[in-house]
Amino acid sequence: MMRKYLILFLMMTGILFSAAAQSNAQMDAFISLDTADAAGSLLLVGQATGALPEDAAPADAMIWASEQKWGKKLHSLDANEAMTTGLFHLALFESFGIKGGWGYTLSKSPRTAALEAGYKGFVSGRPYVNHKMTPDEVLYSLSMALEWQEMKDAKEAAQ
Repeated sequence: MMRKYLILFLMMTGILFSAAAQSNAQMDAFISLDTADAAGSLLLVGQATGALPEDAAPADAMIWASEQKWGKKLHSLDANEAMTTGLFHLALFESFGIKGGWGYTLSKSPRTAALEAGYKGFVSGRPYVNHKMTPDEVLYSLSMALEWQEMKDAKEAAQ
């Protein structure tokens, strides 16, 4: 009986480690790119919000994004195409529920998302809407969103 549980435990541990290895391989591939690709960038957003599982593939991220209300703005974006500041921050703000100023609230366009990202400090430098982001820039913006989420959760817990 004990042997059965030991085998089950080892099998589950192996599955978990293989999922982590897949995730690390995807992250390594993403970081090694010169410009961040759309599928990899959207995968990170989906996983950070919990909308996509840790073992999701970049193709899953493109499907997930197309199903979102804001996803119609990405209709012409190819999975291997470079992610732009405007499109990324539109996906990021909408996925995390980050509110913006009146311009962003009225139009929810890539242009106003890029401007809002610059205003909120999610972008270092000038927030050009069609700037092709690097993986480091994507991770920086994502870390800012996660920090924003953490502060929001802490504020809600304190009330």
